[in-house]
Amino acid sequence: MTRPLERLTHAERTCLHLAASGQAPEAIAEQFGGDPDTVDTHLASARRKLMANTTIEAAARALKLGLIE
Repeated sequence: MTRPLERLTHAERTCLHLAASGQAPEAIAEQFGGDPDTVDTHLASARRKLMANTTIEAAARALKLGLIE
């Protein structure tokens, strides 16, 4: 895996952090005044970049790599 810290955007890290804390895309979108589909897109991109099949797996990898707290 090549340095995901440099590859994940701020939006991807934020959405992943909030998803890891148990928030649904709808709740995450409400915090940003956005659309749940946009949140889903950010989470899907983070999963792809972290080579994870699920958001939970992506969050676990991001936590392990220090990308989110």
